[in-house]
Amino acid sequence: MTSTHAIAALAALLFLVSPASVVSFSCPILDQKSAIVNARGERRKFLQTLLVAVLATGATPPLNAIESGDSDAVVATLPVDGNFDCLLDLPPITPGCVRLYLCRHGQTENNRLHLVQGARVDPPINHNGFMQAQRLGMAVSRLSKSASRGAFPQLAVYSKLRRARETAEIVTATARDASVFKMYGELASLQEVDFGSLEGKNVKNFKMEMMKTFARWSIGNLDSRTGEGESGREVFERAARSLEELGKLAASSASSPSSILAVSHSTYLRILLSMVNDTPLAESALWKIENGSVNVVDVNVQGERRLVTSSSRFFGGDILGSFRRNNSVLFDMPEAHLIRLNEVRQLQGMKA
Repeated sequence: MTSTHAIAALAALLFLVSPASVVSFSCPILDQKSAIVNARGERRKFLQTLLVAVLATGATPPLNAIESGDSDAVVATLPVDGNFDCLLDLPPITPGCVRLYLCRHGQTENNRLHLVQGARVDPPINHNGFMQAQRLGMAVSRLSKSASRGAFPQLAVYSKLRRARETAEIVTATARDASVFKMYGELASLQEVDFGSLEGKNVKNFKMEMMKTFARWSIGNLDSRTGEGESGREVFERAARSLEELGKLAASSASSPSSILAVSHSTYLRILLSMVNDTPLAESALWKIENGSVNVVDVNVQGERRLVTSSSRFFGGDILGSFRRNNSVLFDMPEAHLIRLNEVRQLQGMKA
């Protein structure tokens, strides 16, 4: 670390212990159009994330990074490219439902290097992931202009993994309306699938193994595991539970209908979205869920339920179901509707 970087780190740490401080600087990870980011309730967490990004990317803020004053604003530079209106063409929230914005975290170095990261590997987001999270926040902020009542999320939640938390912090800080959009905290059911001994290995080899596991789950071998990690039964039950929990959290808002934003992980989101859409699991294994993407689901909160059985399309339908001994109910979940899959137009203009 150079002396300049050390000074930058000290400046950010001073901010964290000084409630009245204001941080204002420019650095490569935030090098486009200037805008005020209101971060009253979350500014400490946001600055911690920003500090990580500054040190990781070698940013060189000026020596006068800390200024005294009574403002609570964090001055940051926000992107000007990207289609940030990409969520404004969503249909109104389905009657009797709340809306979930299910996002994948920003890119990490493991993602960039094509290494498997599940529940046991916990890297931070990298430079690219920071910018993806910013753009996601910009798209969310435009929802305040939506003609659909309740479209702007009230709360943000995330899995216990660092990459999800950092993404959620940047999204909420960038979306700016702290009086409406608040950080709720961690939701354990949003955790990435535990891939056991496969974590940290090359994705190319992992994909074939995961396809085999999805195939075993599809024919009813729900207790099969990948790399001594989680079983299908454990993941499916957790996904059904997360829909229940997210629906209740969103419904607890004073407004109706309402929305919530959740940051999770690619394999887990494929499984959850496949359950929502009753898409064969083997088919959804090929879905793209990109870093910084958002998926939109409407979940019923008025008691409408769906029973997932061994003959559901999720498990291959009647053809595969006929090979099983019974048609027992495997999961009970709220009725839900997949509204949009892998929205990434907000990322336009970013380098691959």
